[in-house]
Amino acid sequence: MALSLSPTAGIDMPAPHGGQAQVHGRNDAFSFWKLSEDWRPALAPTIGPSAAAAERFLLEQYLPDVERRPPSALRAYYCVKRLIPRALRHRLNSAAVHARRRLEFPRWPCESALVEFWRDWLRRGLELLGAKDGWHIGFWPDHTKCCIVLTHDVESPRGFERMEQVAELEEQYGFRSAWNLPLAQYPIDWGQVARLRARGFEFGAHGLSHDGRLFRSPRDFAELAPVLEQLAAEHGLRGFRSPSTLRDPRAIATLAFDFDSSFADTDPYEPQPGGTCSLFPFHLSRLIELPYTLPQDHTLIHLLHRSPLPVWMMKAKWIASLGGMILTLTHPDYCGDGVYLAAYEELLKRLGEMEGAWRALPSEAAGWWWQRARLRLQIDNGQPHITGLGAARAIALRLSEQPLAS
Repeated sequence: MALSLSPTAGIDMPAPHGGQAQVHGRNDAFSFWKLSEDWRPALAPTIGPSAAAAERFLLEQYLPDVERRPPSALRAYYCVKRLIPRALRHRLNSAAVHARRRLEFPRWPCESALVEFWRDWLRRGLELLGAKDGWHIGFWPDHTKCCIVLTHDVESPRGFERMEQVAELEEQYGFRSAWNLPLAQYPIDWGQVARLRARGFEFGAHGLSHDGRLFRSPRDFAELAPVLEQLAAEHGLRGFRSPSTLRDPRAIATLAFDFDSSFADTDPYEPQPGGTCSLFPFHLSRLIELPYTLPQDHTLIHLLHRSPLPVWMMKAKWIASLGGMILTLTHPDYCGDGVYLAAYEELLKRLGEMEGAWRALPSEAAGWWWQRARLRLQIDNGQPHITGLGAARAIALRLSEQPLAS
């Protein structure tokens, strides 16, 4: 059965504690654009179907059901993973990726199918209304044009030791980032975490361990999710990213976090390939999903053997031109020194030069998207009026001024 998180579907999702998680967010086109409420009645017949169409991308429903779960073959891999030297593991993974049947969809590194769907729905909506232009609530707050979010997964003690160096580099260019930690994989110096937090950095949970167990079966999830949630709560971790980005949207939607970042917009190179095609946050039950939208450093360096900076900047400029969210996923384990740290520094420099970009932590981007979903736009005497919590930061824009709409 296809999973739908449409607000009109009202489905129940299995919760790890025996309860049921109700759908809270809306992924329909009207809610994405945040158009004037005056238009809602006329567009109502198209709103529900637009959610189902969008969620075909967002929830990877274009893939066969078996491909929307972690591959069963990974169980054997994780049994011997720790016995394989790191360099050999990278070579084996690279060979496996090149031998894998390449998905024709979504394209990599840029996939525009969902962008085209949002545009087409809007165009048809304006035709239905007989309007040439209109207002909507801008995607980002405070007159910003796009969003930049920096995240890291810290895979090992070596990566943990490099956090300070990478953090100092980010501070030089006016950024703060989020660090996702596997909570049961290696000893964590929570004093160092506290010191980085005091400087404005953020921390999230990167599961418990890179052993492939969390989403391997309902039984594994029921056993491990409460442990994960308890450890995360003890250390004030409100964001989640699954180890190796293995994912099950039904299960993730029940976790006690505020936001998730286990999905890519497009990533055919992960153990569980696929992508949401989304350059923007979206709703996963009561969670906000923040898809990573720049290719991972690990993918470019170890699997494809490519210099990361050209691909990063090509993709970042494309996302910015559409007003989307540039969300990085790098690892200090791989990108924390030498030539790759220099490439990351150049990325920071060039991202810092982007005009009108909102530099947000994951919690800030997720919090804004949740607030924006609850804002209302109405037109009074031809002028836009926004109401709701966060309205002071929201901006009403002409659709003709929105690059994504053209």
